[in-house]
Amino acid sequence: MKSIKITGARIHNLKDVDITIPKNKLTVATGISGSGKSSLMFDIVFEEGRKGYLQSLGIFPGLENERKFASIEGIGPTIAVKQSVVRQNNPRSTVGSKTNIFNLLALLYSSEGQVKCSECNETIGQDRVCAKCGHEEERLELGYFSYNNPNGMCMKCAGRGAYYHVNMEKLIANKNPTVRELFNFIGVTPGILRVLERNFKGYMDQPYLEIPDEIKEDVVNGHYVSNNSANQSFCLSRILQAKHKRGEYLNGLYEITLCSECHGYRIGEEARNILINDKHIGQVGKMTLDEAKTFFESALELNEITQFGKNLLKDILGKTNSLIASRLGHLSLYREMSSLSGGEIQRLFLNSHLESKLESLIYILDEPTVGLHESEKIELLQSIKALKDLGNTVIVVEHDRSTIEIAEHIIDIGPKAGIEGGEVIYEGDYAGLLKCDKSLTGQYLSGKAKMPVRMLKQNIDDSAIPRLVIRHAKTNNLKDISVAFPLGILIGVSGVSGSGKSSLISSTLTPLLKSYFRLDANKNNTNGEEVDFEDESLLIETIAERLDGAENISGFAEVSQAPIGRNINSNPVTFTKIWDKIRRLFAEQPEAKRLNLTAGHFSFNSEGACRECNGSGRKAIFPEGSLKMYATCEKCKGKRYNNEVLTVTYKGKNISEILDMQISEAIALFSDNDFIVRPLQIMERIGMGYIKLGQPTSTMSGGETQRLKLAKELGRQRKGHILYIMDEPTTGLSLYDTAQLIKLLDELIKSGNSVIVIEHNHEVLESCDWIVELGPEGGLKGGEIIAEGTPKDLVKNPKSLIGKYLTPTT
Repeated sequence: MKSIKITGARIHNLKDVDITIPKNKLTVATGISGSGKSSLMFDIVFEEGRKGYLQSLGIFPGLENERKFASIEGIGPTIAVKQSVVRQNNPRSTVGSKTNIFNLLALLYSSEGQVKCSECNETIGQDRVCAKCGHEEERLELGYFSYNNPNGMCMKCAGRGAYYHVNMEKLIANKNPTVRELFNFIGVTPGILRVLERNFKGYMDQPYLEIPDEIKEDVVNGHYVSNNSANQSFCLSRILQAKHKRGEYLNGLYEITLCSECHGYRIGEEARNILINDKHIGQVGKMTLDEAKTFFESALELNEITQFGKNLLKDILGKTNSLIASRLGHLSLYREMSSLSGGEIQRLFLNSHLESKLESLIYILDEPTVGLHESEKIELLQSIKALKDLGNTVIVVEHDRSTIEIAEHIIDIGPKAGIEGGEVIYEGDYAGLLKCDKSLTGQYLSGKAKMPVRMLKQNIDDSAIPRLVIRHAKTNNLKDISVAFPLGILIGVSGVSGSGKSSLISSTLTPLLKSYFRLDANKNNTNGEEVDFEDESLLIETIAERLDGAENISGFAEVSQAPIGRNINSNPVTFTKIWDKIRRLFAEQPEAKRLNLTAGHFSFNSEGACRECNGSGRKAIFPEGSLKMYATCEKCKGKRYNNEVLTVTYKGKNISEILDMQISEAIALFSDNDFIVRPLQIMERIGMGYIKLGQPTSTMSGGETQRLKLAKELGRQRKGHILYIMDEPTTGLSLYDTAQLIKLLDELIKSGNSVIVIEHNHEVLESCDWIVELGPEGGLKGGEIIAEGTPKDLVKNPKSLIGKYLTPTT
């Protein structure tokens, strides 16, 4: 068949939609956030393609309690690249491991590497027999060349290449402090101080330099204990580690040290003795891809490399060249995936699919332009076209103007979100979309609907305007830069992927602010007892001389895209703290009082929950070995509660129906309860009216997570001058929703606050009063301020990369 035909699509808010998607074309599905695009493309097209593929392999793909559609034809094997899948948190996953280059390298070194004879130091070739003395060296297995394998990793740093340590020289400086003064200096709570007094007894008031060596070791590194998650007694390193994991700035007291054993190469001594072209595998791992390419090309010319080795090198070079063509040449093979920017991750994943050269597949991409600078979208869109040109069907769920422009077929779902969406508004080409008056997307793209015009602040260069100033920042790739952020305005931070935006804001400014305001934070946090010590944090250290001007704000709020909750019980109403109010409301109903039901009975974690599924509404099934899928609970039919609890209603709705209600519907239901309705109204204003009250936060995209955090912060109604820090708040937002966001940011400024947004979206940047642009490129070629000023200033600045894409509003 030449197309995928779906009739009667009715999952979530889709209203019996009939749709035809052409095969072997680039189709863009667009529309207001929450209009039903993802329901159609991921919940139907992807899931049905995956189900058909699993069934063809004889794998039972799970049960369904409802039909999502009337019929579907022309479906084939599908691959989805979703934002939730793309996010990487494992610090041991690197560019080399994710691209499989490391596995090929390990095979190359295992088979082709040369070693020095342990008897006479003569170089030995592939046969491992010394030509000079006849001694035979044992060939190392593959595992010895992997930093993630116990045989191969450097044991001192556990394969990380570096570790944190307490900088006692800086802590003691030229003084001779007592043990008590050391702990007071790093800021411990009275409760922990009492524990330390019991542990160190008579040593607390003795000078640290004069106590016995074994007590010094205990003060710095502690001893093993089994009664806490850290398995470590209270000591300087444990307390500083907890502060570091909470993101506090520690001014070099807890710093990264290159491993003295492996010198940052991650691997053990045995593998470091195996060389190709005078380099061991760890040295290649630390090279950038651009440098590695040169190394691989020269290795190909070596006489001692066999044909097998040359074939391996050609495969490695092919992967390396492909990554460099995707503008990732600045990354090293050892670069941790969790440290990459959104744009770098997207290009890495798309590159892996392009490299596979598979055809006749259906690819569904979830906002692939997220995190990309305007100048970087060209390469990405070329990659997407190349994926289609291989003979695949590519469906992109996207709001980005440049992606919609190149689409061969456009499907616009709307007209709005949630219950007001779920219909096909338009199908056809780009020119037709611009003429479609029913399409909000078409109206914004054609210019009939316009972004709100902010009255931009003038005379920001005035020295009387207070500023936050970071002095001499060197975090990650930042090149000793000092940056001033004028307060009381909307500031955009721009730059290409990997240019240093997150290093400057998330890894420098935020920790400095946390340190400044830590006295308030410590009232609610006792030195990290809630910190997950088993979580291996990124090897990132905030390096800056100081932060000036923090006294000009009364607090700050960081609104990031980091995941909120990992389990099914975390949802919008629990996160925003209105769940308790809703449950109390149900407990006050006459039927609840008659049945002696308390607010606790209306929690799906309590005795009111369905006993069959323990309040989850679903049960796990294992159809094939370790393959785990879920089926709706047969007893409660997914309602999560027992029948008695479900008899209690508020305005005709039971507690399960409340959880299944969209935010926009709930606003009307709770209109007479200000404490409940206010946070819901904020969520609706920032484009989340389509979200259900009980939707697990673990299923939300990064953009939805961020907007939920923003709604919670705004619902707190904090007084005074607050600095709001946001990381790409337009993620997942349509042009219509972006307009609503700009209005909200303007209100925050008019209320006497400051806002800093890391952003690529030119509509938002045009609405900023001030822009700080980093670059000129990513990685080692970035980390500098290439332009700063008003949008008009950047348009005129030849060094600015974003300036040419801006049309300032005033």
